[in-house]
Amino acid sequence: MISLFECALLLLDRIRTDERFPDIEWARSGLDEDPTGPHPVSGLPLYFGARKCPQPVTRVRWLHAGADGARFEWIRDRVDPVFHVPNRHVCRFLVTGLSLPAPFSPEAAEVVTHLPAGIVETLENALLQDSELGFLQCLEADRSLKVEHISRGMIGPMWSAACAPAPVVQIFRNDPGAALLHLPLDCTLREPGPSIADDPLAPLYGTGTELEPAVTRLRARLPYRVLRRRRAFLRGARCTLEALKDLFPGLSVIPVDTGEP
Repeated sequence: MISLFECALLLLDRIRTDERFPDIEWARSGLDEDPTGPHPVSGLPLYFGARKCPQPVTRVRWLHAGADGARFEWIRDRVDPVFHVPNRHVCRFLVTGLSLPAPFSPEAAEVVTHLPAGIVETLENALLQDSELGFLQCLEADRSLKVEHISRGMIGPMWSAACAPAPVVQIFRNDPGAALLHLPLDCTLREPGPSIADDPLAPLYGTGTELEPAVTRLRARLPYRVLRRRRAFLRGARCTLEALKDLFPGLSVIPVDTGEP
């Protein structure tokens, strides 16, 4: 029978080309066949703060400059300290009134040195949570920072017989070699329009963060929308796939290997 560790690596390979999620080689570097088993929250053999936990990686790209300021893209891969899963934040933003001296090289190190220190600190702090809260925190913190788009893609949790919520654990006990890797994605866009919640499991994994009154007021008055989606890759028997579809009709489950001919 394939091990939980091997199963995690197999499922990770399915999202290698999706740039909204963390770099796969970086994420794999932290997975280990730990004798203590999977983390009780993430279901992955990955523990935040452990010796092999991969360190955060930040990349900043200069996009272009114009009369209104300079645009950048901030990408950070890190292991979430609450959910113990790899995640990636992608933030596109405008710094109003910022002009870059010519000639300007869009290398990451030089880009960061040209960003105001307060903006760097704001982004470091804001991009520790879901995209909506990060978006609102940026708006509240710095008027020269105009966030246009934030996304957060997470690799995990992974459900299996060793780690799954009470309502579904029996499904995996009936198929001990099965595993379901979740890929939740939330995006916040600075534009009017309807928000879309296509994540039937969001209530199970919400942050539960209490909003500050100022943030609540921003949420009420600003034109922005939030898109939430969750896919999941399953390695397991066909009966496991059908049981999950019955229990979560709105969940997009993609079979990797049914385990049957």
